[in-house]
Amino acid sequence: MTGISLAGSLNFLNMGELIQIFGANGSTGILKIKSRYFPEPGFIYFVKGNIINAEAGTKQGIDAVYALFGWIDGEFEFSREDVKTNHTVHKSRMEITLDALSMLDDGQIEKLGPVSYTKAFAESSEKEPTIPVIRGPLVDYMYVVDEEEHYDGDRIVEEGKFGNWIWTILEGTVEIVKETPHGSITILRLTDGSFIGSISTVMPGQNMRSSSAVAAGTVQLGLLDSQRLYGEYTKLSNEFKAMIKSLDSRLKKQTSMMVDINSNKVKINELLGNKKILIEQGTKNINAYIITEGDALVARNTKSGYLPILGLSIGDFIGHIPFINIGQEPHSASVFGSRNLQVTAFDTGSIHKEYDQLSVTFKNILENIGTSISATTMVASEMYKNSMATKK
Repeated sequence: MTGISLAGSLNFLNMGELIQIFGANGSTGILKIKSRYFPEPGFIYFVKGNIINAEAGTKQGIDAVYALFGWIDGEFEFSREDVKTNHTVHKSRMEITLDALSMLDDGQIEKLGPVSYTKAFAESSEKEPTIPVIRGPLVDYMYVVDEEEHYDGDRIVEEGKFGNWIWTILEGTVEIVKETPHGSITILRLTDGSFIGSISTVMPGQNMRSSSAVAAGTVQLGLLDSQRLYGEYTKLSNEFKAMIKSLDSRLKKQTSMMVDINSNKVKINELLGNKKILIEQGTKNINAYIITEGDALVARNTKSGYLPILGLSIGDFIGHIPFINIGQEPHSASVFGSRNLQVTAFDTGSIHKEYDQLSVTFKNILENIGTSISATTMVASEMYKNSMATKK
């Protein structure tokens, strides 16, 4: 079915925000961008929320996507339709956005328009790397059982405290903060439609918060129905449950690695040690595995060498999960395994079928975790590069 689903001005919604909107809603279709400063329109092709290709004049693929971030004055329209084009873009949405914003700042992307690009999607300072802002889809009020209001500086969640609640942000911005030996650092900023907490939060037992959530201005929150979410979780296969637990564990381990990087405790050569490469960055390996013995390291290969992302252990998955883009292996990171590493194959086909049967809210929570992992990966990489530059 074809039809214009959304249209407007780039002065109202910029490219980063548009990519988040279509990504968070799992949209399939074509985004058409027109600028009076360019003779022909540009196109970005989405399949289930992910960018697979783009065109901008003579540019194709990821180069075209980056070029379109420079079209700061223009109009857009998105049509839902089947997409028939080559799959040439394999980076996550958050990775693409942060890379493009950095390239805009460095003057690597030509700006087409009468005004300079404004970082509405992320901010930066001299003391910290660019911090992404994550926006979620429209809220499904069927799962909201109560509403809360918080004010600037309120700690909605306190790191180290226990809690079994999960919220969706109805309006406002929340900062996710992690404590380090050198003070607190802001990891992410969440806004409308994003979630505070994950699926593991609603499981019975003592669930300790791994970071704090602080209101940045007035915030309206919707408290989700934990029992309903947990009931949906209990019906999943053990394999899918293991994947969800590992997904949640990735985000926690990612933030722990950021704390170590911030404290200058991370040395890539020591982390690599005698590990051998198991999955090489950029390969088209679509398999997934569960670690049953040993450990692994996820690292990003850059011009500056390998950048540490996080360590994995028994019970964690490695490889490609088709319905959750985490911005890591195989497209954007490599995996190194210890000599005693043992894994078992992960049936992503069967859990993909289960995923398709989940409620919209449950899917959105998993998507939010994946986006947060992708975003913190970028922040951790930038933080590590900055620490290496300081040492030089």
